[in-house]
Amino acid sequence: MAKGSEREALITPLFVGLFFVQFLSFLSFQMLHYTLSLYVAELGGGNRSVGLAAGCLTFAMLCTRPLAGLLLDRGSRRTVLLASQLCLIAIILSYQHVRTIPALIAVRFLHGFFWAFAATAVTTVVAAIIPRSRMGEGMGIFTLAIGIAMAIAPGIGFSTVFRTGFFDLFRLCAISAAAALALSFFMRGKLRQGDRKSAQGPERAGPFLGAAVPAGLLIGSVATISSSISSFLPLYAGQLGASSAIPFFSLSATLLLLSRPVAGKLVDRHSARTVLSPALLLLSLVCALLAIAPFPGWMYFAAAAHGISFGALMGGLQTMALLSADCDRYGAATATFFFGFDIGNGLGPLVAGSLADLIGYRGTYGVFSGIPILAVGLLALSGVLRKRHLRSR
Repeated sequence: MAKGSEREALITPLFVGLFFVQFLSFLSFQMLHYTLSLYVAELGGGNRSVGLAAGCLTFAMLCTRPLAGLLLDRGSRRTVLLASQLCLIAIILSYQHVRTIPALIAVRFLHGFFWAFAATAVTTVVAAIIPRSRMGEGMGIFTLAIGIAMAIAPGIGFSTVFRTGFFDLFRLCAISAAAALALSFFMRGKLRQGDRKSAQGPERAGPFLGAAVPAGLLIGSVATISSSISSFLPLYAGQLGASSAIPFFSLSATLLLLSRPVAGKLVDRHSARTVLSPALLLLSLVCALLAIAPFPGWMYFAAAAHGISFGALMGGLQTMALLSADCDRYGAATATFFFGFDIGNGLGPLVAGSLADLIGYRGTYGVFSGIPILAVGLLALSGVLRKRHLRSR
């Protein structure tokens, strides 16, 4: 009995430690992410260069996710996490030596390669210590670390760049990554080893999990939109006459923080699909608001809707992916989910950058407003297919 109640415990020392590892890692990553377009501009690049730099990082993550899932399910999770975090610190420090767009693209590729290992490892480990009956709530609380990082990263990143320059920003990002490494080093438990038995059987042998593919496709559509917003909004805000995009990102991240735990509990009590359809429609509204924004203040409405919708979608879809897997296949489920997420993150800036050169930012966001509508149809189709599969078993 005691053992059962202990398994149901959600907030444990390991959970708290991983929460702060996630926060410090994402703070480092997001400070670079939000300011990347400005750094590309400083190096003499345009919209296409911004999209290429962002897409190159994501392409590297796509190449890495399958291997990360296999290693985490079969080998030492502790080794994967610590080694990838150590490499990340070296990569971040190398940004200060970049002087050309091709060099920046090369560094971004390496950054994405090792970031995929580190991010997949943390999510896999925390999923294994969350009770399945509280997966939505647990992931909602855990992903608050990302939300907090997203809330403060734009302010810290832009302020550092404007006051002292990019070199100090790179050093600050390296310090945050080093703090995550130091904290990870002292953690044990399930961080130490995966389950080697997960290699048995044809389904368990693969790097991806078929049951998690719908969640991967859906998060890919969501990431396509969010990545285009985060990559080009600083430039779009300047066109509208705003002095900075910081208020948009901060408001969006704040509401994201508030929406994730609530959405997680709704997923546990009802189902992921109950939360996802309204959130997808709200994300479509975000793009429509950006497309018709007559003045900078209009973006606050879009920021609020973006924070609520993205928070609910990220947590709901991640829970949907994890609950489709057994515990010893959380690595593959996480890799499948983030593979779709990475595709969206890569396509978003590339497509948005090309469209922006042709039809402007307004036209681009207008086109993107149709993507969540298509995703609602995909969600409904996946539900129908899932019911047919259960009936045939």
